[in-house]
Amino acid sequence: MERLKDHLDQLHQTAKIHANVSSLLSYLPNCEYELILWMQHSGKWNNDPSKPAPTPPAGFKPGDGSVDFGLFLYWIHNKELIDTSEFNKTEKALLNALLDFLNKFVLPASQMTKTNYQFFADGNELIYKDGSVLGMEKWATYDQGWFMAFLNLIKTVSIDNWYYGSDFPAIKETQPVQITGSDKNKNIVHIAVLGDWGTGDETAKSLMSALTGYMPDYIIHLGDVYYSGTPETSILHPGQDIYFHLGEEKNNLMDIWPANYQENGKSITLNSNHEMYSGANGYFYNALGHDRLFGWGIFDIQKGESCLALQFGDWTVLCLDSAYMSKVSNAFMEGSIGGADGTQGTWIKSLGLDPCKTIVMTHHNGFADDCSEMSPLWAEINGALGDDPFAWYWGHVHNGIVYSSPITIPDSPKAPGKTTKTYARCSGHASIPYGNSEVLEKLDGKQITWRETNKQKDSQELCHGFAIISITKDDTGTVQKIEEHFFDTSGQQQPVYSKQIF
Repeated sequence: MERLKDHLDQLHQTAKIHANVSSLLSYLPNCEYELILWMQHSGKWNNDPSKPAPTPPAGFKPGDGSVDFGLFLYWIHNKELIDTSEFNKTEKALLNALLDFLNKFVLPASQMTKTNYQFFADGNELIYKDGSVLGMEKWATYDQGWFMAFLNLIKTVSIDNWYYGSDFPAIKETQPVQITGSDKNKNIVHIAVLGDWGTGDETAKSLMSALTGYMPDYIIHLGDVYYSGTPETSILHPGQDIYFHLGEEKNNLMDIWPANYQENGKSITLNSNHEMYSGANGYFYNALGHDRLFGWGIFDIQKGESCLALQFGDWTVLCLDSAYMSKVSNAFMEGSIGGADGTQGTWIKSLGLDPCKTIVMTHHNGFADDCSEMSPLWAEINGALGDDPFAWYWGHVHNGIVYSSPITIPDSPKAPGKTTKTYARCSGHASIPYGNSEVLEKLDGKQITWRETNKQKDSQELCHGFAIISITKDDTGTVQKIEEHFFDTSGQQQPVYSKQIF
């Protein structure tokens, strides 16, 4: 009987893996079509009279794909365009075998044409509606490093190489962590917030240097270590280097984290879609220290947890993991905490927080960058808290945006619309290149109160930046004032935006 149970469990696991791989790969035609639509919108799509005009995939609706993966289907079908210069002989053979299998048995034909692909290959760029740079420069959307990250995700899914399986990691540290200000004034705490910072390059180092110059008491990284937050070693498969670009979590996050914020309980890093591409193994084992025998390391305030509550007076800063329970089928692009009644949602309920005195931090956005639709994540967090939070800071979108309050987001097939007074902010512009969006520009003074528009020197790309939240309480522990300040690397008078939100 036990053998039969084991056999059935194995069959179930195999079926689940197959379903996840299939759903992930079926996502690519939708992503390609999103890119085609944007090229058509921008007047850059050239019809090839020898080929049929592009048609939407079966059942496609705008928003079903992500333009981030828009060239991946074409690369799979044209593997000679993939740069394998850094691969050894074995890696090249494995890559060829994988791509040949996908081409022959799994994926539909690409609708991208050689002429339209060449637009990007020639060094041209488009600015997407969220400000993303659609181009092939380093870190831009079609830098092939992102394609290798996607292959890492396929590897993770195909061998079920998740840090904690399909369940959310058990939450052991259930009580809020009391935080305090500096020795000079313990009644004021300054919390720096930056997202999508993990490039590990000079841009990231320069941005962090500017941030630490303001001497915040705490730093919260909203997640994303690139390209896929890989662990130093293949933890669950010793001796097998199953991932491309091993060691990203250490090289691009831990090694360049500011020295005076290491191992002092002042630093937090959140889980993200990119770190999920390598099964969150780099995030949990390396960054959060699950590979250590003694102590937790840089992010020791988290005690190995990907979610935690920070308490200052009668207010709470709630740091959540919006990545682990999001969907493989859309490459973790849409956030989730696993539902209001899941492990994380149940923990939030146990805290008994006052939503009106709660500031939420997540990697994923609560609504679309262009205010067109809610994310299901919003309803999950509202359900766990019992109401909308007072404020919410997110990354994921590579931009710096302060949304209006109150704000109304319309209904969509994805989620019911709503009007909320939550102070919603995007601070995902710490390192990845981005530009001025014509779509967001139309929202200025309406749904958007402020957004980053300062350009980098001798460039059309916009400046990188971060936010600092300052919370002041009295001696009784009652918070009296909350201010936010956005800073950038423009060299202009700083901060570039400030507001007292409470």
